[in-house]
Amino acid sequence: MTDEEPARPDEPSAGQAQRMAVGTRFATTRDVIVLVAVLLLLAAVSATVLLQAWPQPASPGANTERASRTRLLIWNPMLARDTRLFLVVFSIGALGALIHVLRSAYEYVGNRRLRRSWFLMYLLEPLVGASLALVVYCVLRGGLTTSVASSGDINPYGVASVAALVGMFSRQTVDKLSVVFNTLLTPPRDSTDQLVGPAAEPPGAPAPGTGQAGSAGQPGGVDGSSDARSEG
Repeated sequence: MTDEEPARPDEPSAGQAQRMAVGTRFATTRDVIVLVAVLLLLAAVSATVLLQAWPQPASPGANTERASRTRLLIWNPMLARDTRLFLVVFSIGALGALIHVLRSAYEYVGNRRLRRSWFLMYLLEPLVGASLALVVYCVLRGGLTTSVASSGDINPYGVASVAALVGMFSRQTVDKLSVVFNTLLTPPRDSTDQLVGPAAEPPGAPAPGTGQAGSAGQPGGVDGSSDARSEG
């Protein structure tokens, strides 16, 4: 018989994907309080910018391209209506993304499954949602309106609704755009470090925003108690 060295607990098995050691611990009470406070502060700032940058109704025959002084937080810049629309899209896209991450955060905390490794996603998702909303706005305005259309012809409520949905469902938007462009263009080659299938999620952890815990998708807490519930 040959002496075999026992495998270390932190070493992955032959069929298990290797993972970073960063953020493997569960979030503490202080971590949750700080995270929620930062997200609520971002939501308050985004809502304030949205209300302050909201364009006034265009009067018949008025020059909508003329810049006017606008109060934005601690600044008073001169903004044209086009710039106001961009700020509306950016801020409400961030708000839509914040709705998604706040819902995901309380589902994770409710199931006692929040790990520190997800904090980066929670903090960057508002920026991703806002940026994606700007991209979709530029695509829609550049492709669906004529070159002679002015900013006064744009309905800010329609723009805001699309931007909010794009920010809230940023992942689905990116997936749909990937399908479209993979059909039109040559699909990219798969990377060796690409997250595919179960390797994309920690073992036994819920997918972001689903609230589902456990490998079989059954709701449960860290200790398996039945009081942790999924909000779906």
